[in-house]
Amino acid sequence: MKLIYVAGKGGVGKSVCSAATGIWASEKGLKTLVFSMDPAHSLSDIFDIDLGSQPNKIKEHLFAYEPDLAEESRSFFRRYKNMITALFGLFEVEVKPEDFASMPGVSELIFMDKLNDIYVQKKYDLVVIDSAPTAMVLPLLQLPSITTGFVTKVLGIRNKWIGVLNMLESGFGDSILKEVRAMRLKAETMRNALTDPKTASITVVTIPEKAAVEESRRLIETVQSHGVNVSAIVINHVIGECPCQFCQEKMASQTSYIQDIRNRYHDKDIVILPDYGGEVKGERLNRVAEDLYVKGQMEI
Repeated sequence: MKLIYVAGKGGVGKSVCSAATGIWASEKGLKTLVFSMDPAHSLSDIFDIDLGSQPNKIKEHLFAYEPDLAEESRSFFRRYKNMITALFGLFEVEVKPEDFASMPGVSELIFMDKLNDIYVQKKYDLVVIDSAPTAMVLPLLQLPSITTGFVTKVLGIRNKWIGVLNMLESGFGDSILKEVRAMRLKAETMRNALTDPKTASITVVTIPEKAAVEESRRLIETVQSHGVNVSAIVINHVIGECPCQFCQEKMASQTSYIQDIRNRYHDKDIVILPDYGGEVKGERLNRVAEDLYVKGQMEI
């Protein structure tokens, strides 16, 4: 199984590129899943189909999945109930399953947990991960060290406290350790997958404007410092030839940012996508797929 992680600033066209990549791969005979890690799902709108909360077949070899965050948070809470209860119990905070999804950082944990399930089941040849805005990729890389530290501390007090916890409720302390170890294993599995260039790569999507280019630069530097392969940069919403003054000024500005990206990242595939002049969804995704993988000469 291969993973393509599509990352970038919000609003630059990650979901469109993810969907188009899924279409292209499936047409090449690869059983492909486009998996949304963005709580603000948009794949249903882009594919122009109601996906539901389970992998849904779009066409031959192509599936898409928008996990329902509220539903998945309840499942996640049940899976790690003892660990969550113990962790928040330290601060005398009671956490209810229905409130869990809204807590900071929880969506990253839930999506990581779900992505791991998909990865270890190996049902697909390719999983295209439609990420949330930039920061979502970082918890996937940092979580193993966080959970390892937590496990180490828990194991360090095991002899002193696990027996006490077991006395409060039979098996409670041992269940905490089991759940924390399970989470650490999943986090390590996903980090190892993301840092293996034979398994995973990141495609960064941006637009030729200062804020987006700078955020993309920080993203690339950060993930590469973790050993993750950034294989391609897609520059979206590039204006075509037009004689009007507005477009001429816009083109001049865009050209400078595009050239800067080309100079800085000459070792990566750089693909230019035009401004399509309207909403891209449904059948129009085929044109994006062609622009990415035929004209842009990207490879899967």
